[in-house]
Order: sequence, then C-alpha cells, then structure tokens
Amino acid sequence: MPNAYTAVTHQGYGERLSSSLIVALIGIVLFFVAFPVLFWNEGRSVHRAQALEEGEKIVVPIDINNVLENNNGKLVHLSGRATTDEVLTDIEFDVGVASVIKLRRVVEMYQWKESANSETEGHWGGSTTTTNEYKYSHIWSANLIDSDKFPESYRNLKEMKISGETFTAQQVTLGELNLSNTLIGRINKYRDLQLDENMRRQVLEKLSTYEGKTYFSAPYFYVGENLNDHKIGDLRVKFEVVQPTTISVIAEQFGDRLTAYMTQVDEPLELFAYGKVTAKEMFKRAKEGNVMKTWFIRLGGFFMMFFGILMVFSVLRVLASIVPFLGKFVAMLISIASFFIAAIFSLITIGIAWLFYRPLLSVILFVIAAVFLYLLKFMRKKPQQIMTPEMGIIPQQPMGMIPQQPMGMVPQQPIGMVPQQAVIAQPMLVPQQQAVAPMGMIPQQQAVIPQQAVIAQPMLVPQQQAVASQPPMGAIPQQQAVVPQQAVIAQPMLIPQQPMGVFPQQQAVAPQQMVMVPQQQAVAPQQVVMVPQQQTVAPQPALFQTLGNNSLMQQNEGTGLAFETVVPQKV
Repeated sequence: MPNAYTAVTHQGYGERLSSSLIVALIGIVLFFVAFPVLFWNEGRSVHRAQALEEGEKIVVPIDINNVLENNNGKLVHLSGRATTDEVLTDIEFDVGVASVIKLRRVVEMYQWKESANSETEGHWGGSTTTTNEYKYSHIWSANLIDSDKFPESYRNLKEMKISGETFTAQQVTLGELNLSNTLIGRINKYRDLQLDENMRRQVLEKLSTYEGKTYFSAPYFYVGENLNDHKIGDLRVKFEVVQPTTISVIAEQFGDRLTAYMTQVDEPLELFAYGKVTAKEMFKRAKEGNVMKTWFIRLGGFFMMFFGILMVFSVLRVLASIVPFLGKFVAMLISIASFFIAAIFSLITIGIAWLFYRPLLSVILFVIAAVFLYLLKFMRKKPQQIMTPEMGIIPQQPMGMIPQQPMGMVPQQPIGMVPQQAVIAQPMLVPQQQAVAPMGMIPQQQAVIPQQAVIAQPMLVPQQQAVASQPPMGAIPQQQAVVPQQAVIAQPMLIPQQPMGVFPQQQAVAPQQMVMVPQQQAVAPQQVVMVPQQQTVAPQPALFQTLGNNSLMQQNEGTGLAFETVVPQKV
C-alpha cells in the first residue's frame, strides 16, 4: 500500500473572501495581543536584571556540611551532591528503586504521522485550486497523534492502553539542607534503568495482561505480534531514573530548607547549575539567559504583530486576486509593508516600555541619539562650491578673506583700451563694482565701469572678475574709453545689489596718478583690480565673427548658441 495521498480542492472567490474576513478578525486580536506581550517582556527583563544585580552583591557562600543559623534568611551559595533516602516505586509494574531522585516510565506507541505539501494555483475571477500531497510514515511517539482527518487506511488507535508516568522523591538534601520542589524539578538528568533478570520477568508478566505478545530488547519492553515487524498500535516501555548528582544552588536559607529568595523588586531569585560552579559564574549565566529570553520573547511579539497584520491585509490580497498576477504582486507588497509596520510598532512599544521601566537610561539614550543626529547634520553642511569644467570644484571665498594684491603688481591699462570681456559658460552672480578716479581729479562725476559679461548658462561666482591684459608694446589702441554701464546679455542674469556690511564693494582706485578728464568723458586710468580668485572660465571654445563696426558674434560649439556682443565706441 503506497504511503502517499493526493487531494485537490477548489475554492470560489466568494468563499475565499468570507474566509479572509474571519482571518482578519483573528489577525486584529493577534496584533493587539502583541503590545502587552512586548511591554510585559521589557518589565520582566528589567526586574530580572535588577534582582540578579542585587543578589550578586549580597550572596553568601556557605559549607553544606556546616550550616549556621546566622545565615537564616540570607541568600546563600553552596555546591554538593544532591541525595535522597526514599524508595520510588512504579506500582503498576512493581518496579521499585531506592535512593533515586526521580523514576519515570516512558511509554510509546507505533503510529502514523502525516506530512503535507500543498500548492495553490489562482485563476481569473479569484477562484483557486489547491493540490495537497500527503505522505504518511511510521514513528514511535509518546503522544497520541490525532488521525481523525487522515484517510481511512492511515488511522491510529484512539487511546494508549498504557501511559507514561513520573515519580519524584519528596525530600532531596544538599548537605544539611533540603531542596525546594522547584529545585528538585530542575534536576532532570535521566538515565535508562538497568533491571535485573527477576525484574524483567516481572515486567513482562505485567505487560502480558495487555493484548499481544511481549518481548524484551534492552532497554525496551515490547507489546506486539512480531518484534521485527511492528504494527500500528504496538507499544514499547522503558524505565528511566535520575541518580544523585552534584549541583550548585543559590537560594535563601530558610531554616533547614533552600527556597526562593524574594528580592527588593519582588522578583524571586533561585539559581541552579549542574556540577560545582562559583556564584560569580552562576550569576553570569543567569544574566546571559535573561538576555536570550528577552530577545526570544521580543521576536515572538514581533512575529505575532507581523502575522496579525498579514492576516488583516489578507482581505486586500483576496480582492486583488481576481487578476492572478496582480494578487501575487499585492501579496508581496503586503508582506513587505507588514514587516516594516510590525518592526516600527514593536520598536515604539519597546521604547515606551523603556521609558516606563528604565527612565534614566532612556533619557541618556535619547540624549546620545540627539547628539549623533546633530553631528550628522553638522557634518553634512559643506561650503557652497562652484563647478567648472577645467578646474573642478572651487570653494566659495569666506567673508572678509579678500587678500590684498601686492603693490606694484597691477598692470597698467592704457587709456582707451577696451578690456577683454570674460565669456562664462555657467551662471554667475556679479556684484556691481566701481572704478573710482583719484580724489579731487574728476569733479562731480565718477566713471562707473560695470562688469560686462556674455553669459551662456546661470552660475554663481562670488567676487570674480576678468582682468584686462596689457597690450603688447607699440600697439596702437583703436578705441577709447568704454561708455559706462553698457552690456549686452544673451540670457537673463541676476545682478543683485550688494548688501551693506556683507561683501564690501571692490573699487579700482588709480594709485596717485593725475589724469585730466573732461566732464563729458568717462576715463578709466590705471585700474587696480583686487580679485581673490581671478579666473576666466571658458569651458567650451567659442567662435567670434565680426558683424559690423561695433559688434561681434559669438557662437559656442558645444551648445550651438550664438550671442552678439556690442563693442563700445570711442566717446
């Protein structure tokens, strides 16, 4: 008979939608239950940590063979062999063992176990077809496996004729002190009980009262038709004991007993370890165990919240499943959104719990976080920079850092020469600058020579100026002084007024040279140009074409833009 079974089920859209509503209600409950679980876990963790800190400071090591009354009511640490004088007996099989802490009868039944693998295929309109493949195998299990939903050929018995049972000694001593029931319950190092020949025959006789034959194959007693060919419902029985063993305990000495010590935070403290372990090591293990337990419950609360949100959003997944691929896409989005929502709410809940249980630590953490945020914001602040094709990044000149140009290094500009005009391929903001004649030499008028620029693209260039180069010796100037305040701009340019006190206006002052200028002419004698960073940025070559007597045509090869520049005439 093959141990596999396949079932195909079909579910309509309406049925799926109604089922998703029920699932959503369950998800809401699961989502809200996660909040108190996470909150309680943080309080439990804090109280446990405080109890361990308190216990580590006040614990008193004692000798198990010399118990003093002065230690009564104190938290004590001791190590030794846990023993008992009692005889434990399994009455049903007349198996008695002396001087053991525990005796356990282990009963297992041969049963069917089901494992399933399912695949669901969505259809247009929202209906689904689910193919479930079930596989069945034989196992020995101490628990009864429910097989009511299994196929008829894979059914287990409704009950086990023999059940397992554990027998525990009531009085277990550690030196002169008796262990509490909690400490006794934590001693669980079971070993198979070795029975003598008489004991084995006695057990076989007891088992023979049940239907079937009995066999012994250490350490099990079998009840079945064939030892080598087990059938569903066959039983096997063995006996296990906990022998006296060496342990270490931290607990309160209360008379002649060791019991849980109640700390100041109302947290019971009772530590247990196998072997001889120091008090320091036991507290270290307890703290590590507390941290692991805290994270385990945190993850449990997070997944409760995560699956709760998934179940709530299952309605949307079903609504979108009318189109199969759309339903899968929505399901993926819902999973991602549920993960982040659960993470956010979990962290918020844990943070609120910390404010409640650890206010001082929470304030310190918030202050540290605020400092880091401030530093991060401060580090992200960088000086404004200017990008040029040739030079790369040019940092902005700080206020007040305009270097002085050494005397004697200013090139002389002949009267009437037109200074070269800078062609700038990126936007710049040029403050108004003035060329001032020497004091007293120009009555009632100043020649203001603004910067003339042909701009192809907007760019911010603080305090930048193109300086006219000196013509070669013997050159005959063709033109005289430039008509002031004349500029042809190819594109809109912002020339903001320079605020008082922010950037001092740069003036070109003629150094002690007397030039007689009629009142109707604007003469620019010996201009001194103070420029902190003088650059003529020409990212792309330009072609100039003479259009007439007083204009030039500029064409940029990179952008294809053409600009006309008017050459000022001699006055």
